Amino acid sequence: MTPDRRTAALAAGITAFVAALAVSAGALTLSLTDATVVLLAFLVSIVGVRTLSRRRGVRSQFDTPETERTIEVPVPGESLSETVSSFRRVDSGYRTRGRRLGDGLQDAVVAVLTRFEGDDPETATKRLEDGDWTDDPVAAAFLSEQLEPPERSLRSRVGRVFDRGYETEFQRGVRHVVAAIASIGYERGPEADSDDSDETERVLPAYDYDRTPQREIDGRRTTTESVDGIETVRSAATEYWSGIGVVALFAVGIGAAVESPAVLLAGVVGIGYAGFARAFEPPVLELSIDRTVSDETPEPGDEIDVTVAITNESGGFVPDLRFVDGVPPGLVVTEGSSRLGTALRPGESVSLEYTAAVKRGSHEFDPALAITRDLSRSTEREFRIESETAVVCEPEMRPVAAPVPLRTTATSFAGRLTTTEGGAGTTFHSVREYRPNDPLSRIDWNRRAKTGELATLEFHAERSARAVVLVDARKGAYLAPAPDATHAVDRSIAAAGRIGASLLEAGHSVGLAGIGPVGRDGDPQRGTDPCWLAPASGRHHELEFRELLATHPQFDAVAPEQETPWLTQLRTLRRRLSAETQIVLLTPLCDAGSADIARRLEARGHPVTVVSPDPTVDATAGGRLAQVARRVRRFDLERAGIRVIDWPDGTSIDEVFARQAGAGTGTAVDASGGGSR
Repeated sequence: MTPDRRTAALAAGITAFVAALAVSAGALTLSLTDATVVLLAFLVSIVGVRTLSRRRGVRSQFDTPETERTIEVPVPGESLSETVSSFRRVDSGYRTRGRRLGDGLQDAVVAVLTRFEGDDPETATKRLEDGDWTDDPVAAAFLSEQLEPPERSLRSRVGRVFDRGYETEFQRGVRHVVAAIASIGYERGPEADSDDSDETERVLPAYDYDRTPQREIDGRRTTTESVDGIETVRSAATEYWSGIGVVALFAVGIGAAVESPAVLLAGVVGIGYAGFARAFEPPVLELSIDRTVSDETPEPGDEIDVTVAITNESGGFVPDLRFVDGVPPGLVVTEGSSRLGTALRPGESVSLEYTAAVKRGSHEFDPALAITRDLSRSTEREFRIESETAVVCEPEMRPVAAPVPLRTTATSFAGRLTTTEGGAGTTFHSVREYRPNDPLSRIDWNRRAKTGELATLEFHAERSARAVVLVDARKGAYLAPAPDATHAVDRSIAAAGRIGASLLEAGHSVGLAGIGPVGRDGDPQRGTDPCWLAPASGRHHELEFRELLATHPQFDAVAPEQETPWLTQLRTLRRRLSAETQIVLLTPLCDAGSADIARRLEARGHPVTVVSPDPTVDATAGGRLAQVARRVRRFDLERAGIRVIDWPDGTSIDEVFARQAGAGTGTAVDASGGGSR
């Protein structure tokens, strides 16, 4: 309502209130016919009903974002149908949902039988039809048209009828099939194969976090303007006093109909209150905020103290102010609160303090949110206040305690990477006949002592490695074992920093690249180019390596809204790679694209080592199938000659590499530079 209309309405309300008091006191005589009174009562009642209907479902205030809540990420296998589709073969025929699920489970059985039990596809399909692929009769019958499912016991049937989590025959079959599939190829814990098991698939909640409030709420009229550099996002009526107006209108109507001055006066008094609600406007803010942080460059996991000083720079009183600081997604409030409610006199200041834990990345604070209401709480305005503050948390560049497992190569570069060629080094290769001018240190003196013959020891030649650490930052890689756990991209970036530090300390040439969206503002392709740092060495290169991991938008701590075509990025990356450059690919291997990236790079002659942070859990049927699908991808990559290093959740990268070094497979580059294994 405009100020002129608000003033006119207020004047009319006051006039009506004074006139009603005068009529009640006998100072003013108002003669109306019975028909006029009835018509007036009817009209007032209609207005009351209309006002009541408009109030229904209207919120009383604007919503504020929950900046203290950690942004949740997907868990592998949340959707059972999507997980099953990763096994399903291409088929253009239409199928119902249940049939698609059954076909996908059949393809999953064929996939694990051909990989982990050595069957060919025909044999696996035959075993599936015969039902001898599993010892579970329920699972066997569910996927075979030749077998009948076993009957449930009477006790089980009666018990499930009264069970709140009643399981249908279809759900029971799916559960048994998933458990049987997951048991093929490796040892698992106790299975839920018994008919009396009450295990059912749990559907994890999906949390849709939107930090930007909607511009319209329930049809209320909103406005957007800019006042003194502070953006006014919207202004709307809260309908806080609508109930008073409705009661007053009904009282006036009833009082006029029954000719009761007392009831009529009560209604007029209520209208006076409703007029009071229209008498004020929420103040126009002139706030200044000064935000300071205790440490602008913390380490991952550190806690920082944030202090926000809020000052009312205007000459007017702010009776009701609600303030929410723009905490970025990479900061988690651990102590205190990032919001407050207060009133501010002209020139008055108030401070807001809280503590936040910092994750890896570059974190820019969002505009702060301020909501003001007038004295009557009938109207409120929402403002966005800019105050540039940034916290840069660079990943740790501490070398891994265990050797970095790189692939054996036949390169001709000089340095410290073990190759298949014989030459100077520290790892024994072979013994050959003595040649003149061979150094005395390489003569086999034991053979000389036993046989009197001279022979020369050959060692594995050590060459310098030229490697690129490639981080899979596609949308599908932002996965975690729990919605609020550390996702695979964060784990990959932390490992990339430590792998890069190990190789650089050993004197190798190391580069950095990323694959995935580079924008976060609705357009995943808008922004800078994909991350690329050519392989090099030295202290300056190490600092640049670390800075890119922390600040490049491709490695944002928040998952992108959309996926981007990654094949173009991969083609560009392959053009930049020199011959025999090794690739350390960090990816969770939770979709077909991640395995395809590794195969395409290997096919172009670049030895690929996959370090895979595992985000899967077996809490649900979908989660178990996601584990199986990931295991199948690992098997296919290893069968193609690509080394895959599995990194379970809760295990440090040092432990993973130490286990690989103890296994003695491939080549491990010692960060100390003292040789290779």
